Amino acid sequence: MTTLVEIQNLKKQFGGLTAVNAVTFSVAEGETVALLGPNGSGKTTVLNMISGALAPTSGSISLAGENIGGLAPNRIAHKGVARTFQLVRVLPSLTVAENVTAALAFRPNHLWGHAARDRAEQLLAEVGLGGRGDEHANDLTYIDQKRMELARALAAEPRLLLLDEWLSGLNPTELRTGIDLITSLGQRGMTVLLVEHIMEAVRALCSRAVVMNVGNKIADGPTADVLADPAVISAYLGEDHA
Repeated sequence: MTTLVEIQNLKKQFGGLTAVNAVTFSVAEGETVALLGPNGSGKTTVLNMISGALAPTSGSISLAGENIGGLAPNRIAHKGVARTFQLVRVLPSLTVAENVTAALAFRPNHLWGHAARDRAEQLLAEVGLGGRGDEHANDLTYIDQKRMELARALAAEPRLLLLDEWLSGLNPTELRTGIDLITSLGQRGMTVLLVEHIMEAVRALCSRAVVMNVGNKIADGPTADVLADPAVISAYLGEDHA
C-alpha cells in the first residue's frame, strides 16, 4: 500500500508541557486508522497539527511526500485534508445546504451557483440529510448537525479525512448508521484517521490502531492486538487491570 501520511518524531510543547512527544506513525492510502488513548493523551493535538490548527514544535508531517507541518490551515485544506471537530462547528445563520456550499466555494476546483447547490444536495443525501438543505443549521438535532459537518468536510473531496470523536453522543441506532457511513467512505478509497472512544466502532471500522498515552505512542498495530496489549489496557483502566 502507498503511504499517504508520514509523521516523524512529532512534538508539541506548550511552555513546559509536552503534549505530544516524538510520535511517529504512518497511514496508507485508503486505510482507516484509529488514533486512541485516554483523555489528555495528545490525540486531538496531533489532529490539530495535521490540519494546521497548531504548528509542530519539532518533527515532520508529510502528505503524499510533501511536508505540510506548520502550514496554515487553508493551505493544508487545499492540499486535501478535511476534518470534523469534537464540538460540532456550524454556520448557524445559514441553511444546511449553504453550510455545505460554503466549503464547495473554497476548495481548489471550486463550485458556484446551481452546480454548487446540486453538489451540496448530493452530499447531504449521502450523509442522510437528503431534501433538508433549506432547513436552518441551528434547528438540526445534534446527530444531524454532525451529518452536516461531515457533508461539509466531504465537499472538499479530501485525500485525508480527520474525524475527531465524530461518533460520540450518538444513540445505538445512530451509531450503527454512523459506522455504516464511515465504512462506505473507506469502500470508496478515502483515507480516514479517526480519534474515537467507542471501541465497538473502532473494531468495526479500523484494521489498525495507534495508541497514545501522556503524549507518547505506546502501541501501533492490528486493532485486535493493540486493544489486547497490557500497556494499552493499563493506560485506559489502570495497572490493576493490565
